Amino acid sequence: MKVSEKPAVLPTLRNSRILDALSEQELSILSQSCRVVRASRGEVIWNNGASVDFFGLSADGFIKMVRSCGSGSDVTVELMGPGQVFGLMGAVTGTGCPLSALAVTDLWYLRIPKQAFLDIYERSMPLKDRLIRRSAMRLHGFVDFMALLSNGKIEERIAAILFILADSYGEREGSYLQLKVPLTRQEIAEMAGTTVESAIRTMSRWQKEGVIETQQQFITIRNEKRLKELLSA
Repeated sequence: MKVSEKPAVLPTLRNSRILDALSEQELSILSQSCRVVRASRGEVIWNNGASVDFFGLSADGFIKMVRSCGSGSDVTVELMGPGQVFGLMGAVTGTGCPLSALAVTDLWYLRIPKQAFLDIYERSMPLKDRLIRRSAMRLHGFVDFMALLSNGKIEERIAAILFILADSYGEREGSYLQLKVPLTRQEIAEMAGTTVESAIRTMSRWQKEGVIETQQQFITIRNEKRLKELLSA
């Protein structure tokens, strides 16, 4: 994915789906402490358990949040795209980084100093309200997500992953639904809690059946009805 020109700090803050709850004056004050950083695909922004003095805001690319399991394997818990913050809850709660943050694509992102943010956060009721609402929505989605991963077959789990991603990153193109985030079979397998081989077999079969189409790691859902049938089977 080609990286765009280096973005300006203040417009990037305004594009945040959470930080736009701040007033223009508060955004301006916060922007003075932020720094725009480039990350390359596959780059580790931080490892789980790390102590960093910032959280991130994606400007134009994607980051995956990864949990390392005791078996030595990694599980992708969440994908964060343009306008989304990552590591924010750790800043608010002071719990550090329970998940690793890795760049899925080349991207620009903001490093937002935790202390500068907290100084503003403590005085902003609109921001606190926005964060509470977001946390509740994420918790609800996470419960549904875990239920599917716990009870579903491999096909059901992968179908659920695609629809969950489509909620945030889907874009209509006629009767099709394209996911505007590049995904490897490895990443899909991690999120679905299955092997890469199983993910490849399942998605290759769907592609032959015309359910999905994949071009350069971008997935298009061509037959939503069929994919939804798998979830209710």
